[in-house]
Amino acid sequence: PDALVGMALINAISMACQGLIDVKLPTGQVRPVSQNVLLIAESGERKSTVDALLLAPFREADKKAVVSYGSKLEEYQAELDGWKSKNKGMHRAIAAAESKGLSTSELFEKLLYHAKLKPKPPRLRYFLRQDITPKAIMEALQGDGESIAISTDEGQILFKSAAMAHLGLLNRLWDSPEVLPLDRAGKEQILAMNPRVSVSIMTQEAVLKEYLDKRGSVAKGSGHWARYLVGWPVSTMGYRLVNPNEAIWEHLPLFHRRIDELLELYRAKVESGNFAREVVEFSDDAKARWFELAVQTEQMLRQGEYLSDINDFAAKVTQIMARLAAVMHYFGGDGGKITLDTLERAFAIIRWHVDETKRLFSPQFTMPQDQVDAQAVVMYLRTHTWL
Repeated sequence: PDALVGMALINAISMACQGLIDVKLPTGQVRPVSQNVLLIAESGERKSTVDALLLAPFREADKKAVVSYGSKLEEYQAELDGWKSKNKGMHRAIAAAESKGLSTSELFEKLLYHAKLKPKPPRLRYFLRQDITPKAIMEALQGDGESIAISTDEGQILFKSAAMAHLGLLNRLWDSPEVLPLDRAGKEQILAMNPRVSVSIMTQEAVLKEYLDKRGSVAKGSGHWARYLVGWPVSTMGYRLVNPNEAIWEHLPLFHRRIDELLELYRAKVESGNFAREVVEFSDDAKARWFELAVQTEQMLRQGEYLSDINDFAAKVTQIMARLAAVMHYFGGDGGKITLDTLERAFAIIRWHVDETKRLFSPQFTMPQDQVDAQAVVMYLRTHTWL
């Protein structure tokens, strides 16, 4: 389905951009561009195929990071052995001087200076995570400006992970606080400063329903789903064209090349210690349109209006739209400010997701019978008439 491809694209470009840019809302607030995505599609819809095609650059970058980490770890161990050997020698010299009643102040100064030269262990940085614990998330984000993605095309893996049992942490990561601490009993505190995390879940209906039956009220009540772009596109199975020729990839290599560029830019920034992100702003006419949409959204939150039963999502939708517009602008290589055209294209995408959120997460996860019947008619027409 087109929406499956589209949502996977949103996930990929957001992951590539989130460590490099933030977006300045027309209200003046600076926000991250990370996106959370929840896609429902049954087995056979090609979730894994799309995921593999679009996220290939991330997986390749992760493989290179693991190989590089191995060689750096060997270098570190050699340097550490040398440092330890010299450290022992200095301790022996101090002990010998003390036994002879000689001054050790100069030797202690040298020892203190040597302590500052202790080699630091290399850090393994990779983007794609699946079955991850809250502690592992915080360790991956420790420091300043770290960026990861929790992404799976098998939702059951993530739904059963420890991360999904700590929705408060995932909510805070979407909000991206300046400082996020983790206190550990008897150990040094972990500090994650300006972290960026996106979450992408591709899952089947039954798997999602099982999770909602167990923790749905918590996920809804905590505002967790309000931070997602959700979608349950109509299946295309049975109506897909089969091309007997080998596929000719014209645009996918360009897409991969752009992701590679952004990943390399992020890697260079992290290794240089420059964690400052570029702030992307809206043009004047785009600002005016954003405020217009914000007013309309607020009015639709009134009792009985279209967004009143998904008010938690609606309260965040203009920010989500701004995040998406910024990513589309930056990933496309457009200079200057976000244009009105880009904002309108982001709005068109968001409108579809608003309808999907209402369909999926209105109270009790149910639809009126007339809406069920209407969707059945649309499905029939789409598969039998609108070919």
